[in-house]
Amino acid sequence: MENPEHPGEEEPSSTAPTGVLLHAVARRNLLFGLTLLTLVLVFIGAVTLGETLMGMPLAFTVFWLACFILVVLILLLAFYDLRRVRREHAKRLRDLDKELAATAAEARRLMREMKERGE
Repeated sequence: MENPEHPGEEEPSSTAPTGVLLHAVARRNLLFGLTLLTLVLVFIGAVTLGETLMGMPLAFTVFWLACFILVVLILLLAFYDLRRVRREHAKRLRDLDKELAATAAEARRLMREMKERGE
């Protein structure tokens, strides 16, 4: 179902993950939040917990693996958002092209009618 507030964008469904992926504002808010969380975790891991994590190899591995997974998730979401934006833009261009073709056909019809009347 198309969202009336944002043409070319689908309404979010009742399930949270799908709704976040379909709704552009929610998707970008999630992307921002995950990016901010990752930056904070990297800062904390490098500055505050750096020495502590160095002394515990398992904790070090788990912490930085979690940071890496967040970065991969952010990149996947960003790529998905880019594809959705390009798809919505292409759809809008097709719709505009159809509307322009219909308007041009109407203009040609009106011109023919005017010529037939001798105006």
